[in-house]
Amino acid sequence: MFFKIKLQETCSKWLRKEREVNNSMRFLITSSSGIFSPAVGSIVEVLNHFGEVFVVCPHKESSLAGYTVTLHKPLKVTELTAFGAEIKSWVVNGTSVDCVKIGIEKLIKKKVDFIVSGIHIGSPSGRDLAYCGDIAAAMEGTFFQIPSLALSIDGIAENEVNFSSFKKYFNELIEVFLAHKHPKGVCFHIHFPTLTEKNCQGVKVVDFDFTFSRYKYVTIHDDHQDFYVLQQKESERKDKETRENNSTRASYITVTPLENLISQRKHIRKLERWFKDK
Repeated sequence: MFFKIKLQETCSKWLRKEREVNNSMRFLITSSSGIFSPAVGSIVEVLNHFGEVFVVCPHKESSLAGYTVTLHKPLKVTELTAFGAEIKSWVVNGTSVDCVKIGIEKLIKKKVDFIVSGIHIGSPSGRDLAYCGDIAAAMEGTFFQIPSLALSIDGIAENEVNFSSFKKYFNELIEVFLAHKHPKGVCFHIHFPTLTEKNCQGVKVVDFDFTFSRYKYVTIHDDHQDFYVLQQKESERKDKETRENNSTRASYITVTPLENLISQRKHIRKLERWFKDK
């Protein structure tokens, strides 16, 4: 408890100093759930205490769009007053990645300091992480060298989520992330369990297990042709590590660093040696 209080005092002092120097932080929020999702409103409510907020979201739900951009049709942007006149917000007929890119390059006329993407409803696991539009949007932010977070929370539908508890915990977490310098090429995925005062035991840093996928193709037999549909299945992995990770994610807010392609530069020298004599 003492450590937590001292951390909050340090973060608060840093934030006051930062605001005096830079006037305010500028946040870009996007969500594959769409601009009218209560998840977006919850993030706006928290970040509005830390600086200037801008919201750019897809015009429809696209949570499993993955890392997709729109190339073969023009993007239509509509400005809204979804969160009042003081918070500029837009909807785009594209993906969350489109929203981050066009928000930074065209819509927001000031330098964006921080990006928050989410909240994805459900728990991205294993290779399914690559399908999550909110994580892809945060990853896009790292290409602009902007600190970025992707948020997810346990649940099947938004009406199951305790957004009041989420706002309380996210407010504490964002102070920590604002108080530290983020490594280049890295965004952070934060997953919240089903939040109550009793079952949230704290914060843990975890890794992803990319060796499995919850979504697998199943065959639908037709008279003339077979069709294949992705369906969610429980993981067949029963090893100790997976059981421990599942237990952790059910009881703790978890934080995972995710590297983008820029970070792969560290492998270039090794790869060059492969072809040295060719």
